[in-house]
Amino acid sequence: MTLESLYRDLSDGHASLTVAALAALAAFIAAFLASSFIVRPLLRLLSAHDPEKVADARRRRVRFAANGSGFALAAFIFFNATTNPDARFHRLPYQVSLLLLIVLSGFLVMELVLTFFADFLPQRRHSAPRSQFFKDVVRTLLVIGLTIAGAKAAFPQTDIGQVVTTSAILSIVVGLALQESLSNVFSGLMLTVDEPYKPGDWIDIEGREGKVLDSNWRSVRVLTRDDDVIYVPNSSMAQHSVVNFSAPTPLHLIRRKIGVEYGAPPNKVKQVLIGLMQHSEGVMKEPAPDVYVLDYADFAIVYEMRFWIDNYNARTRIESEVMRGVWYHLKRNGIGIPFPIRDIYLKREKPEKKPEEIVGLLRKVDILAPLKEEELLMLAEDLTSQLFAKNEIICRQGDEGSTFYIIRTGRVSVRLKQMDSGETEVAQLASGAYFGEMSLLTGEPRSSTVKAAEDCELLCLDRESFAVLLRDNPPIAATISEVIAQRAAVKEQHQKDQHTKVSRKVDMDERKSRIFESIKMIFRF
Repeated sequence: MTLESLYRDLSDGHASLTVAALAALAAFIAAFLASSFIVRPLLRLLSAHDPEKVADARRRRVRFAANGSGFALAAFIFFNATTNPDARFHRLPYQVSLLLLIVLSGFLVMELVLTFFADFLPQRRHSAPRSQFFKDVVRTLLVIGLTIAGAKAAFPQTDIGQVVTTSAILSIVVGLALQESLSNVFSGLMLTVDEPYKPGDWIDIEGREGKVLDSNWRSVRVLTRDDDVIYVPNSSMAQHSVVNFSAPTPLHLIRRKIGVEYGAPPNKVKQVLIGLMQHSEGVMKEPAPDVYVLDYADFAIVYEMRFWIDNYNARTRIESEVMRGVWYHLKRNGIGIPFPIRDIYLKREKPEKKPEEIVGLLRKVDILAPLKEEELLMLAEDLTSQLFAKNEIICRQGDEGSTFYIIRTGRVSVRLKQMDSGETEVAQLASGAYFGEMSLLTGEPRSSTVKAAEDCELLCLDRESFAVLLRDNPPIAATISEVIAQRAAVKEQHQKDQHTKVSRKVDMDERKSRIFESIKMIFRF
C-alpha cells in the first residue's frame, strides 16, 4: 500500500479499523511531540518574566488545550477514516470531534498570541502588562467566537441564528437573576478601560490602604500592610473614590505634626528638623524637605514636617525612623517636647550631676592630663549630656566641628571613607574613650565618621567652655599640644618607615609647634 492510496483511503472513509487506529495514534504522537518541543519551550520563553502564579495558571491552560487538541485530532482522524463522506455530518462522534478540534486548537493558538501581545511585548517595552480582567474578557469573547465557528463547521444543518436567539432570551432571564454579579463584570470592564490602577500600585479605597495584586471578573485583590488580602467588588471600586499613591509618579509627600515648647525659637526648630530629614534614609533630597509653623496651640507650637519618598512600600519604616530621630535631635539641641498641659505645669529639677564620676572620666583623657583638679571640676560643670540612638551619625568625615566627645555609656563605630569600597569600620570605642579633640582644639575638619553602634550617652565639651580655661591659663596649651603631637606620632608610626631619634625629635617639635599655633589661632590668646 502506497502513501497515496493510504491517504485516499483515510480521506474517503474506506480505511480499515486497524489502519484508522494506527493513523489516529500517529497523529496523537505527532501532536504530543509538537507540544513538548515547540509549544512548551515557546511558552516558557513568553512567560519568563511573569509572576509564578500567573505563569502556572497559563501553563495549566495551555497543557489542557494541547492535550485536548491531541485527543480531538486523533478522534477526528479515526472517525474521518472510517466514515463515508456523505454520512459524516450525520454521525455525532465525528461532529463532536471536529467541534473539539476547532475549539481546543484555536484556544491553544489564542493563548499563545494573547500571551505575546498582552504580557511579553509590554514587558519588552518596559511597560505594565495588560490587566488580568482585560485578558479574561478577550479570552472569553474569542472562546465564544471559536465555539460558534466550530458549531457552524460541525453542525452545518443546525440554524445557529435560532440557537443564538434562544440563548439571548435565556441570557436576559439569567441576567435579571444575576444582576449584582453582572454589575461587577461591567464595572470591571470599565475599570479596565479607564485603568485607574495597575498591579503593584498602592491605593486607598474607603479608608483601606493596600497594594493591588490583581483583578478578575468579580473583584480586585488588595494586600494590606498587615499581610491580609481584601477582595473588593468591582462595583465598589467603580462607585467610590480611589486614591492611587503610586501614580502619576512614585513620589509621595508625607506630612507629620510635632509639638515643640514655646521657649524654642521657630527658626532653630526648623533648622534642626530639616537637618534630621535630610539625613534620614529613604527621604528624598529633591524635592527638599521643609517645616511649616501651623499653630500656636495651648501647650506647644505645632510644626508640620513635610518630606518626599519614592518607595511607598517602605512608608511606615521611613516615617518611624524620622519620628524616632525627632526626639534625639530635639533633645541634643536643648529643645523640649512639652507634655499635654495648658497654663500650669510642674517642672522637675534636673538630676544632680555626679562630679566625681565625671571628673573620673576626664582623668582618663590623656590630653587633659596636664589639668589640675580644680580645672577638671570647672570643665565637668560645663559638660553636657547628649543621647544618640543606634545607627545614628554623630559626626561625619570632612565636616566642620567644634565639639569634643567622651563616651559615658554605650559604644560607637569609627569609620573611614575608602576610594573604592565606601566606608570601612576601623575601630569601635566604648565607655571612657573619646574623640573629636583635633576639631575642638585646632579647627581641623572631622577625620572620620563616627556612628552609634548602640544607644549611647556622650559627654560633650564645646569650644567656648574650653576657651575660658585656656585664656586663664595659657601655658596649659603648650602641654596639651605636646600630648596631642605624641598621640598623633604613635598613630602614624605603623604607616611610616622608622627614622632616627634625632629626626623623630625634629618631627615631634615641628608637630607640637604646628598644633600649638593652631590652638592659639582658634582660641585667640
